[in-house]
Amino acid sequence: MKRIAAIMLSGSIMIMSVLSGCADFIVKNIGEDADTVSNKAEQNDDLTDGEVYFQFTENPEITEEEPNSNEPSTCPLAQRKIEELAKNADDIIAQYPDFSGTVLLSSGNRIIYEKSYGKTGVKNNVNENDTLYQIGSVTKQFTGTAVMQLVKEGKLNTSDTIDKYFPGYNYDYMKTITVKHLLEMSSGMGDYMELIEGDQVKLRAYIRAANRSEDEAKKFIVDTIFEGGIFTDPGETYAYSNSAYYLLGMIIEQLSGMSYRDYLQQNFFDKAGMKNTYFVGDGKDCCTGYSLNELKYVSDKDSKELTAEGSYPYLFSAGSVVSNVEDVNKWLSLVTSDEIFSADDRKTVEKSLLFYNYGWNTSDNLWHHSGRTYAYSAQVYADYHTDTKMVILTNVAFYSELNEISLKLYLPLVDAVKRSK
Repeated sequence: MKRIAAIMLSGSIMIMSVLSGCADFIVKNIGEDADTVSNKAEQNDDLTDGEVYFQFTENPEITEEEPNSNEPSTCPLAQRKIEELAKNADDIIAQYPDFSGTVLLSSGNRIIYEKSYGKTGVKNNVNENDTLYQIGSVTKQFTGTAVMQLVKEGKLNTSDTIDKYFPGYNYDYMKTITVKHLLEMSSGMGDYMELIEGDQVKLRAYIRAANRSEDEAKKFIVDTIFEGGIFTDPGETYAYSNSAYYLLGMIIEQLSGMSYRDYLQQNFFDKAGMKNTYFVGDGKDCCTGYSLNELKYVSDKDSKELTAEGSYPYLFSAGSVVSNVEDVNKWLSLVTSDEIFSADDRKTVEKSLLFYNYGWNTSDNLWHHSGRTYAYSAQVYADYHTDTKMVILTNVAFYSELNEISLKLYLPLVDAVKRSK
């Protein structure tokens, strides 16, 4: 999640470029050929040898998405087109032999492609379609949607300045930053992750606070955010900052009278039927991240930085959710329906500074977001006009390549659905 402002902005620009006619990017062939990858996949993998080539596992049958499995399919694509898209996906992933994770594409209530690659890092087990991953900043869309709900309930106004919600801090600039600025990433504040991870003394101090209690850890981070001040006037510049969505999580807890965990569980996870979605630190069987730089699986014992990022209060409303592709796809099904976002809500989300608002990047009807923690990366796309969704979760910090993979997988699906109507 840290240091990704430029990457996320370039991702939005990349999408607009492709949609404007740079279609050759979609079919550009990079990486190794499929035969080479297949040969490597046949090797006997060992967690200690640094190899990450292996066969994928897949659902042998393409089925309609739960909980609508008894309803008629709403996918408009013919079986031949589905098979063509699946082959395209196979060919694309084959170009990235280091890929380790799970990919899901869906149209309507039908999952049309779902495959897993790589190993979990636990007892030589391979990743499967129900494997749990940290989803990083994809968490922010839950935070943004929670804020939207509180606005609808009359508990919050996006024009409120943040000094109203943090009266214990006496910084003049707080009177100029609004909730809207936080939602749009235009607050002018720095990123608490950079401030903490760039200072070993501060990082050790955070870990000590986290060892004492969750409340002390969260207070440490809020103190760090406000002590850091602002570097531009609020509302003038888009600058991706985890600090903004951390503060939004604190506001959600204040106004709802619930913990952030409980709010998401009751308002989103239960509603979507997401039975395999948790939070960092819950002790669930999340796969272990793989470091391509260190050529090994990494755990919270490997570095102080990773110890921090394995802490719920450190990630909180900026990136603490753990899930699998099918649960995230269920969430995206809500997003593309009218159950959470009305037509006016969608206009509100899409009316923003540089296409970011309420935890979403938006461009030409496509809603998307990426995520990254120390050794995990994620990418989600949703288009409510075509009711198409894509989820990619990995246990490799595959961040820059994931932008390429996502566009090559998702845009052909959107185009196919549009042509079928």
